[in-house]
Amino acid sequence: MKKNTKFYRKTIYTFATTTALALGTFLIANASSNPGGVEDPLVTRSYLYQLLGSTSQPFIFTPVQVFAGQTIIGGEGTEIILRSGQGQAHVPGPDGIVNITSGLDMQQGASITANHFLIIPRADGRGVFALTDAWFLVKGDYEIVTR
Repeated sequence: MKKNTKFYRKTIYTFATTTALALGTFLIANASSNPGGVEDPLVTRSYLYQLLGSTSQPFIFTPVQVFAGQTIIGGEGTEIILRSGQGQAHVPGPDGIVNITSGLDMQQGASITANHFLIIPRADGRGVFALTDAWFLVKGDYEIVTR
């Protein structure tokens, strides 16, 4: 019976020592890695700005004032929200502007409702024509044209 007790003690001691060494090695290896480096690809906002080559904030809406008679033309994927004033869809082709809030496709001349979330699907001249002086929140590429 004494032989079995010694065997179990040796087995438990060996298992505990091996586990402690493996855990210690794992913790030391992870503690020494550089966060955000190749070993630990942590994605931060500053990393994205560095990667994209921009110091601007591409993920934030920018307030834009558009005067009556002007059109805000969006690039591909541009997001637009009319905050004040009146506007209508400017769609030069057969496809419209996606109104995410209502689930509708806005065609040429359709009235834009304030605080509705619009997406310009392609950079083909689509945008919003300001009937009155208006404020928009815009995320993405855009230009303001007077026609």
